Amino acid sequence: MVVVEISKNKAGLGYEHPHCDQIQLIMIITFFVVWGVDSLVFFIFGYSTVLVGLISLPVLLLPAILSLVFGLYLIAKSHKAVFGGITNQHGLIDSGVYSWIRHPMYLGILLSCLGFFFISSSILSFGVLIAFFILYDKMTAYEEKDLIRKLGEEYIAYQKRVPKWFPRISPQRSLDNKLGEK
Repeated sequence: MVVVEISKNKAGLGYEHPHCDQIQLIMIITFFVVWGVDSLVFFIFGYSTVLVGLISLPVLLLPAILSLVFGLYLIAKSHKAVFGGITNQHGLIDSGVYSWIRHPMYLGILLSCLGFFFISSSILSFGVLIAFFILYDKMTAYEEKDLIRKLGEEYIAYQKRVPKWFPRISPQRSLDNKLGEK
C-alpha cells in the first residue's frame, strides 16, 4: 500500500478508485440496514433469515469478538501507517500490517462486518457482505493497476511477496524475512 490522496491540496503516490468513498458508504449503510432489519424482524416476529436457532449464540460470540477486534486492529494500524506520519516523501509502505496483506484497511472493514454477521447470523447480511467483498476486490484491482503504472517492478515485487487478502502463515515467510535481513 502506498500513501493515497490525502486531501485536495496534498496528493499522494497512488489514487483510490474514483468512487471509493461513495461505494464504501453505500455498502456499509446497506450492510447495517439489512443486518438491523433482519435481526429486528427475527426478534419481533420470529421469522427472518437469521440462523440463531441452528447455532447457539455463545458459540457465535467468540468468532464475532475475534473478527471485530482484529478488524478494528487492522483499520487502526493501517490508518496510522498511511496517515500518521504525513510527509512530502511518498513511497511504498510495506512494513507493519502492510507486510502481512496489501489492503488491511479494506480487510479490517470486512472483518468488522463479519463480526456483526456472527452476532446475528443473518443470511441476508452475509449476502451483502459477499457483495461488499466483490466490490472491494474490484476497487483494489483498479488501485493496484495505478500503483503498478507508477511504481512498476517495485510494486509487482510487493504483490508477489505480500498476499492481497489472506495473510500467509508459513515457515517460508519467516525464511524470506531472515534472508532479507542479511
